[in-house]
Amino acid sequence: MKKIPRLGSQKKVGWVKALWLFVLNVHLLIGTPQSKDPKHLQSTGKSPEDQIVERLASLGARVFRQSGRVVEVNLNGTKVADGDLRLLAEFPEIIDLSLEHTQVGDDGMIYLGPLQKLEWLNLYRTRLGDIGLKHLKALKSLQHLPVGRTNVTDAGLIYLESMSQLVYLGLRGNKVTDAGLRHLQKLTNLTGLHLGETKVTDAGLRYLQPMTKLKNLWLHNTVISDKGIPDLANLKSLEQLEIYETMITDEGVKQLQAALPQCRIVRQVE
Repeated sequence: MKKIPRLGSQKKVGWVKALWLFVLNVHLLIGTPQSKDPKHLQSTGKSPEDQIVERLASLGARVFRQSGRVVEVNLNGTKVADGDLRLLAEFPEIIDLSLEHTQVGDDGMIYLGPLQKLEWLNLYRTRLGDIGLKHLKALKSLQHLPVGRTNVTDAGLIYLESMSQLVYLGLRGNKVTDAGLRHLQKLTNLTGLHLGETKVTDAGLRYLQPMTKLKNLWLHNTVISDKGIPDLANLKSLEQLEIYETMITDEGVKQLQAALPQCRIVRQVE
């Protein structure tokens, strides 16, 4: 006669099976720790590139292709982590990467080295710090670098000295002072510089004088005053200057407008 297992044994077998199935499903959904590395992609019939695109999409990314190649990845506001950025190494054609309002920081910047065609890197409101800027020095094609509301300070700006190809640098809301602006003097190709809500003063404006191509300058919510008018008036290429919530007076604005007739001076939040 067939032996009937005890009820307790049946419960145990059922519990173990359920646990095994749960673990299996988890591995199928998110992969093993190794599978986060592109070298450990599963054989699914899809190309490695398509598998990585799916991984990025699962993080909330928007991926854009041109002529079949991934050229833009937008991860704004997603839960992407530093380690996830290693996936991007498989897309050397990327020219635009946006990581705004995410938790990525210095460690993640290490994985961006292979992106030698990257022109736009949005790191606004991330955990980026001074060391992270050091890792970005290798990106020779980078032109647009918004790093406002991050942990970047004067100490990190020294790593930007060699990035003369930059045309836009955003430092809004960072702990940047006049001392940090000294490191930006070699960025003579800048057409846009955002210094709003920083600690810069009139004394630091002299470091902007080599920027003869500067068209847009944000100085709102700073202590810039009429003492800085002469240095601002020398920036003859300026087309827009935002100085609301500063100490510049009506008379100072008149002087600026006379010196820079082509410049739109913004004195109120728009």
